[in-house]
Amino acid sequence: MSMLETLIWNEASEAERRRALARPVETGTADAAAREIVDAVRAQGDTAVRAYASRLDGYAPDDFRVPADALTQARAAMDAADVEAIKAAADAVRRFHIKQGYSAYSVETWSGVQASRRATPVDVAALYVPAGSAPLVSTLIMLAVPAQLAGVPRIVVVAPPNGEGGVNPALLATAEILGLDEVYALGGAQAVAALATGSAGLPRADKIFGPGNAYVAAAKSYVAGLPGGPAIDLPAGPSEVMVIADGEADADFVASDLLSQAEHDPSAQVVLVCFDTATRDRVLAATQAQLADLPRAEIARAALENSRTVICDSLEAAAEVANAYAPEHLILQADSAERLVGLVRHAGSIFVGAWTPEAAGDYAAGPNHTLPTSGAGRAYGGVSVESFQKTTTILRASAEGAAGLAPTVERLAALEGLEAHATAMRLRREKAEALKLETAAASGPRAGTKRRKTGETDVTVTVNLDRNGPNRIETGVGYFDHMLDQIARHGGIALDVAVEGDLHIDAHHTIEDVCLTFGEALREALGDKRGIARFGFELPMDETLASVWIDLSGRPFAKFEGEIPGEMVGGFPVEMTSHAFRSIAESLGAAIHVKVEGENAHHMVEGCFKAFGRALRGAVRIEGDALPSTKGMLA
Repeated sequence: MSMLETLIWNEASEAERRRALARPVETGTADAAAREIVDAVRAQGDTAVRAYASRLDGYAPDDFRVPADALTQARAAMDAADVEAIKAAADAVRRFHIKQGYSAYSVETWSGVQASRRATPVDVAALYVPAGSAPLVSTLIMLAVPAQLAGVPRIVVVAPPNGEGGVNPALLATAEILGLDEVYALGGAQAVAALATGSAGLPRADKIFGPGNAYVAAAKSYVAGLPGGPAIDLPAGPSEVMVIADGEADADFVASDLLSQAEHDPSAQVVLVCFDTATRDRVLAATQAQLADLPRAEIARAALENSRTVICDSLEAAAEVANAYAPEHLILQADSAERLVGLVRHAGSIFVGAWTPEAAGDYAAGPNHTLPTSGAGRAYGGVSVESFQKTTTILRASAEGAAGLAPTVERLAALEGLEAHATAMRLRREKAEALKLETAAASGPRAGTKRRKTGETDVTVTVNLDRNGPNRIETGVGYFDHMLDQIARHGGIALDVAVEGDLHIDAHHTIEDVCLTFGEALREALGDKRGIARFGFELPMDETLASVWIDLSGRPFAKFEGEIPGEMVGGFPVEMTSHAFRSIAESLGAAIHVKVEGENAHHMVEGCFKAFGRALRGAVRIEGDALPSTKGMLA
């Protein structure tokens, strides 16, 4: 048995390591045959499908679709305990996958530019389920459940027939239990070709899922590269497992895990990673003992010829082996299994501890068993709900948004020498600016200027609610300048703040006077508040959560919740955060609620001011020409 071919990892050269971890060599016969079949179906359609089905499957009926009553009869004939097992496994898979799926969201990337993403399922998903020497009921469960959770409207099952006997009854019964009614008795590369072209009564699939033999894998790869061809789930190859076992590992457990993979297919590969020859010898002895009674012993023996043992001198080296191999399945039977989980970056699925065999994942534990092979785990994950979805981005821009975005696009387009791109934005910017000038001439900008002079400071604040910048802010308190700039940027307004006086003696007076003057300027800019949204809400989140609610009703009220740690942030007294919003609320005549949570004072303060800017943007937005009040007035 080739598992006796042992590599001492820390003594091996790079070339010896690569050779030891290489997958079984493919002859290339499958690739050529699969291409021939696919090309024939592309050229001859139904005729070629039927010819190959008759020759390779031994079954070419007038209609490849399995009648609905055949599914019903198969379920009725199935043992009740088997039906319950299928339902229990599907339930576990469903409960694991239910939290998956792409989410929809929307972000304002520029003022007036809304970028959104939506997630929709593929229209037609084809599930290829092997049914040769072992009808893979579990594969049908693993593929059907996430497809259903993704909302795929048409789920098609194809399975190789057992000659004139048709599709294995267990597969038909499972399809019925899962609520699938479109099953076709067709296998091999000819099934993939029919799905890629919509031949022989099969639908043209948007994406083809599922494992298969070398011919199926080659056909999937080939059709995916054709113009307009279907997508496929994963790069597929022979199944494989790597077991990392320490000196305390149960040799019988390890042997059973190796054999449960080896019995799949003669081309399967198993790799044992351990830390001494004594463990290797114990495992080999247990493997030989179990092999003697295995019904599929000949298949397992053929697979074991492709297998290896690697001996490492540390956990880190074992993890290095796993990352280099990127196994489809990785089983960790070691006292330090949890530490290994953190060290391993590349694996399709990881099974942690002596009581977690790969067989549990293959059938009923919940995670998907359709996984990347042949090292593809470095770049791919297993099948998931997301595998059956695709995302679409949606962009909406107002005239203001186009004008704000245009200068950046125009500059970048010029850098790339794409003049038409630049023109597309420039024309919109010029028209948007002309429209803005017309509107401004008709109604005048919503702007205000206020000055407040005290014994300590002389403050002048100018606000323009209808212009996004520029901002000039010089209070003498650097961090406070930054916070006011954040309000202006996130609020989409132009803000000019100038302060003279004893700025370095008492930042408290400067901050208070600026906030009072800012509120007064805002109030003047709002005028009679006609047409405004009135209310603003903002809840941005990072490791800090800062939430702000505004009501521009004319009734001053301020509430600040949250304890910001420390005394100073960049020359800004932390205690002045709450005082700043109270001052704005008082002079603006607004209700302002601020709530902040977190641990980092810098982020908490900044979060409050950013959130206020965003809430202010919403509250001052023009939505019509009426006063937003049931009483017909705002104080």
